[in-house]
Amino acid sequence: MRKELEGLSLYERLRYQELSAGIIHLRGEIDDVTVDDFNLEIAVLRDVPEWLSRITIRLTSPGGNAYLAFGVYDILRELSNSGREVVVIAEGLAASAAAMIILQGADKRLAYPTTSFLLHEPRRWTMFRDESTSQLEDEAAELNRITNKVIDILASRCNKSEEEVRELIRRREVWMDAEEAKEWGLIDDIIGKDEGNKI
Repeated sequence: MRKELEGLSLYERLRYQELSAGIIHLRGEIDDVTVDDFNLEIAVLRDVPEWLSRITIRLTSPGGNAYLAFGVYDILRELSNSGREVVVIAEGLAASAAAMIILQGADKRLAYPTTSFLLHEPRRWTMFRDESTSQLEDEAAELNRITNKVIDILASRCNKSEEEVRELIRRREVWMDAEEAKEWGLIDDIIGKDEGNKI
């Protein structure tokens, strides 16, 4: 056993080996804990020798905080601009911010055949909060700003017009399977669809 693996649990050894190969798992809600773990692993990969030319993100998420998702998106684009190929593989579920923001940060967007995708307008849940009319107006303006940013990303990556994207997600939730996501331009390919599509 390699010296650096001594004393590690089986799980820790597997994670070390995957990280050494440039593989990061991004699983669960896009929240502070999930993104903090992601950022720590990215920090490790930044110190990996130049021969690691591809970074693979295995993504399973119901969505979450749009601001945190934009942060992950920016990191993925930064890695891509540094000359590394960024691959995101959607597994099981890529919903909301995971599908509309994080997935779109990749150079290559892949999914397994059984993966489901969910698109919708950015939203904010609130109940019985003491807010003034002007505060609500400010929050509505910020939601519109976020929506416009999401629409810009999707339109650019999916080869759609901004109006097409806006019309698709306006006031409703849109579910897609892997085939529909590929046809719409949300992903580039489906893994295992034929012998030519492998990770």
